[in-house]
Amino acid sequence: MIRTGDKVYHFQNSSRLGTVVEIVSQRNNQMTVGGTTDARVFYKVYFPDTKSYEMILSGDVFKHFD
Repeated sequence: MIRTGDKVYHFQNSSRLGTVVEIVSQRNNQMTVGGTTDARVFYKVYFPDTKSYEMILSGDVFKHFD
């Protein structure tokens, strides 16, 4: 489980480490196969190399273990 303050990276660029600042849940009104709506979870990640924030889908983020 990823929490705020954890070091993470995007699965396509594992050399670029960032820190989770906020966990955002967004409602989605799209119907699924089961007939219910789904909520999408995003992580707001701060990357110190570019001094920028990015919103990344939770399934695309992996935790970095030092």
